[in-house]
Amino acid sequence: MIGRGLMLLVTSVLSVIPVCAQAPLSTAGGTSLDVDINGILTVIDSRASTLRQYSRDLRLLREIGGQGWGNDQFDRPAGVWARNGLDVFVADYGNHRIQRFDKNLAFVSTLSTRDSDNPDQRFGYPLDVSISRLGELYICDSENERIVKVGTSNTIERTFGGYGAGSGRLYHPVMAKCGPGDDIYVLDPPRVLIFDTFGNSLGELASGMVTHPLSIAADQRTVAVLDSTQVFFFGPGSRMEGMIPLPAPGKEGAICCALSRDSLYLLGASGLTVIPVPLQPDR
Repeated sequence: MIGRGLMLLVTSVLSVIPVCAQAPLSTAGGTSLDVDINGILTVIDSRASTLRQYSRDLRLLREIGGQGWGNDQFDRPAGVWARNGLDVFVADYGNHRIQRFDKNLAFVSTLSTRDSDNPDQRFGYPLDVSISRLGELYICDSENERIVKVGTSNTIERTFGGYGAGSGRLYHPVMAKCGPGDDIYVLDPPRVLIFDTFGNSLGELASGMVTHPLSIAADQRTVAVLDSTQVFFFGPGSRMEGMIPLPAPGKEGAICCALSRDSLYLLGASGLTVIPVPLQPDR
């Protein structure tokens, strides 16, 4: 009965979800993307170690970066969070740190713990960073195959998903996103695992339905999972909201995505595609 109900929901959503916009973007090398509340796009090009911002009409506003370890340089940056329109956080993979900038990409601070004497405080080769509504940071620590939670006092509160986590054990985490209710959604191919803010495992998202996840995006209303051929949308409580075929940018290979203001942004080699998110009437 549950499976049949989901199929009916998906069919009704598909009939009203068009691709509403597509435009070229001058950074075909974009490997991570976020969109803030004002519609500003922040794009990482990991190969060039650059961070760029674009206006709503896709004009280049500013750019920083280049290979290095200075405050405005990177070594293969991997993840970006810029949702609130005030801060930009970058997972600087090769430099084992999280860089914080203001909305104009002026340097603010660095968080790096790889040289800590306490193994519970360390993270290395971070692949992603996400921020909760309370300002807590969640870092995808690929070196130790776990998630690191940094509290508002800028100290590490806990780690989870590591060795001994049982069904919540992470093996190759590549993305970590704060979603509805500040639950943490972790892309650990071929699974998407869910954790609460205390690091307790809440299970696997859409087990058996999502089989080849490529990327995920999340905000406080929606979680989007890009599978090999489909985009799945989930609401609060991991409730299935709908699905659509994966548009052209994803079919061409590398793709990055972000959610903002009930729209899904997909950036691929051919440019930017924006898709309205299916919302249920009670949302």
